[in-house]
Amino acid sequence: MGTIIGLLILAGVDTLLKRKTGLHLHQWIAKKYSDYLNRK
Repeated sequence: MGTIIGLLILAGVDTLLKRKTGLHLHQWIAKKYSDYLNRK
């Protein structure tokens, strides 16, 4: 049951990010990570 709720939450977060930034969750994370690496 917990996995279903977790997936729904992830889908909701993904949808919100897509609306705000135009990026899917994994793309947004990859962008943040590359920014972090560039700042080091």
